[in-house]
Amino acid sequence: MNKICKQYISEIKAFFPIMGKDEKKYIAKLKNNIESYCDEAGITTKEELYKNYGFPNNVVNDYYSSLDTDYIVKKIKLSKYIKALVSVILILLIVVTSVFCAFWYQNHQMYLREEAIIAESVIE
Repeated sequence: MNKICKQYISEIKAFFPIMGKDEKKYIAKLKNNIESYCDEAGITTKEELYKNYGFPNNVVNDYYSSLDTDYIVKKIKLSKYIKALVSVILILLIVVTSVFCAFWYQNHQMYLREEAIIAESVIE
């Protein structure tokens, strides 16, 4: 597979807002189809792929227009919940890290104060 075909496939992948199992299967089938077409036709420019398969946004639009609306809504809701969960986890990690750093800083400051009080005196 040449570089142009790889770029075209990566452009198509970039237009998918949600990447589920069905979308990955679709891309795999499309990739095999594009690879065989590129090998047979000797593609040298992306314009040739655009003429045969269409622009990447049109390919993705065609895929989603063939799907059931309930499936799309379900995927969007699921991705919304996953994004919210990841956001909550990140916020909790930031809070826990901040508390740990504040606790560590206080202990470090206490250690520095104790170190200043305890001084060794050498008697000669």
